[in-house]
Amino acid sequence: MFLLSAFALAAAPPALTDPQQQQLRCVALLAIVAGEQERRTAAALELPPLARQGARFAQLTGEALVKQGRSQEQVRELILQQVSAIQKSAGADAKLPVEEARACVTLMNQVAPPLPPPPALQCAGLLKLAADDVRKREGMSKTAMDLITLASVLETRARSELGAAGRTEAQSDRELTLAREAIAAKPDTAPDMEACVELARP
Repeated sequence: MFLLSAFALAAAPPALTDPQQQQLRCVALLAIVAGEQERRTAAALELPPLARQGARFAQLTGEALVKQGRSQEQVRELILQQVSAIQKSAGADAKLPVEEARACVTLMNQVAPPLPPPPALQCAGLLKLAADDVRKREGMSKTAMDLITLASVLETRARSELGAAGRTEAQSDRELTLAREAIAAKPDTAPDMEACVELARP
């Protein structure tokens, strides 16, 4: 029994440090805010879009804790505990702690800096393919029209960049076609769809 207890103590992960506790709280808080951004809650929209970068922040935080000996399930439970604590402290009015979330955005930027935006050339190809796929399935639905509009915005941007680099109109046409065909042939090489949609926004 003593040996089993000693083994259990030896296998136990180290206690969380204060910075780790803070990081976990920020993962939980930013996940809550990202959910409210999807619901278009005004207070949440005061902060930058959090879904994509927040997911990377959570992933890197989780991976660091797993390396210290915790399982993914244990890390998930730690985050859920923080979510519960934040929701409980918000009270009946469920007011978002926006100022604390701003500080968490700063921490997120340190741990998981924003990725550089994908090239407009690739994004134009990805959204054109997505628009064609939706149009085949749904006809000219709102989703198809939105994707067509976004693809057009990105194609215009890509053509401008190619023109600035000295490409002729014909060469630009070819590069756009090749980028689209490359993604169609190897979908795993496509840029992130959400990042492309963000790139197309004014």
